Amino acid sequence: MGQDKKQLRKLLAFVKEIYDHPDNKEFAEGIREMVLSDKDFQERLKEVAPGADPESLKRIEKYLSLDYEIDEKIFPDYSVIKDDDVRARLHADFREMLRYRFGTRNHKIDFAEFCRYATLQIELLVNYYFEKRYSSDITKIIQAVIDGNSYEKDGEKQSYYKPNHPPKDVADIGLKFKIQTLQNEFSWQYKDISSYLNIIEVRNRQSHRSLRKDEDLIQQIGKKLNSPEFKVDGKIDNEKAKAVLGYKTVAEYWFQVWLDKQDFDNACGEIKKMCSTIGAAI
Repeated sequence: MGQDKKQLRKLLAFVKEIYDHPDNKEFAEGIREMVLSDKDFQERLKEVAPGADPESLKRIEKYLSLDYEIDEKIFPDYSVIKDDDVRARLHADFREMLRYRFGTRNHKIDFAEFCRYATLQIELLVNYYFEKRYSSDITKIIQAVIDGNSYEKDGEKQSYYKPNHPPKDVADIGLKFKIQTLQNEFSWQYKDISSYLNIIEVRNRQSHRSLRKDEDLIQQIGKKLNSPEFKVDGKIDNEKAKAVLGYKTVAEYWFQVWLDKQDFDNACGEIKKMCSTIGAAI
């Protein structure tokens, strides 16, 4: 007797949720044993489902996205993160990130969703750093972010970070401000944090349904930037370009160029770098 299709779909979703959780490795292994073909499987299949097509298992696996081979991919060295819960969440988010990288989630490669899970890892690592570095003292954390986003104006120290309401928790502080604070604390160059900021920007625009690739802007501004007017020793002079074309225009151009590349490997490498840096610092 057939089961209600709605109930089956709910069951599949529930099983998938359990399967994906890093704490349910034994359950996941059991599912794999049910799906994988082994020496005894053909005989068992004949017993429980006479006439069943073994190839249907592949279709079931594809439908459920039981992409267990993702578990075998090389992960960042999360062992440097001492907190068990944080480490487990990083593993889970990295698996989801790779599923969108290899197209096993929803059966398509999706850079925007990949960046969403990359951002979750970045934010978790950054918050972990601040909580450990400043013993969860929100007053000290706020001051560190103010200092990390400071600049000089008319001989006085100013800060780009000016919250309307005092944050109650590290999570209340804007992620980009915290990234720029890390730039200050680790003596990174802007190029060292640009990928993080771009990944976060993709997540933000995707969340507001405003992410789009602007090929016209890439071509038009790219043509101008590559003209002799903006070249110094064969390289683009970004500061001059910003002064002439406007900061937002040039910044948007470089973001669009980065987005157009969809460099999955670079993003994975940047997360590994952040993980090892923060792990070594705490």
